[in-house]
Amino acid sequence: MTLAALKTVLQTLTGTAIGQVFFDWQEYLNDTRTKTYPCILWSLGGAKFTEDKRTSTIQKEKELIITLFAIAKFNGSTQNKITVWDTLEGQLNTYLNVMNAKTNIKILNIDQLKGEYVPECMISADSEIGIMLTDVKLIMYCS
Repeated sequence: MTLAALKTVLQTLTGTAIGQVFFDWQEYLNDTRTKTYPCILWSLGGAKFTEDKRTSTIQKEKELIITLFAIAKFNGSTQNKITVWDTLEGQLNTYLNVMNAKTNIKILNIDQLKGEYVPECMISADSEIGIMLTDVKLIMYCS
C-alpha cells in the first residue's frame, strides 16, 4: 500500500465524529480558518517503517510507527478542559476502532497505546487542546 492509498483509508470519517484528517504539520498549521473540529493529525513526517522488500513473500506488508494527534477547539472561558479531553478521547477511540476494522490496515498495538493530554498553545497558537498518541503501529497490507 502506498502512502497515498493509506491517506485515503485514514480519511474515512463515516461512523466517526472526526471532522477532518491531516497528514502534514505545515498543512495543519496553515489551515487556520477552515479546520473542522475535532480533527486528527497523522504525523507522517518522521514516521518510521519496516518493510520486506523481497518479491517472493506471499502477503506484502509495511509497518509504520507514527505519532497521532487528536485536536479539539477549546475556549477556556466557556469550556471545562477535562470535559473536552474526555469527549475528544471518546471520539478518538471511535475513530481508531473504525480504522482498525478495515481490511487493508490494522493498528497492531491498539490495546496498548501510549498517550498524553496536550494543553492549549502546545499544538498551535490557536485555542486548541488535544491528545497525542506516540508509537502507533500501523500495518498496511500491500497488494
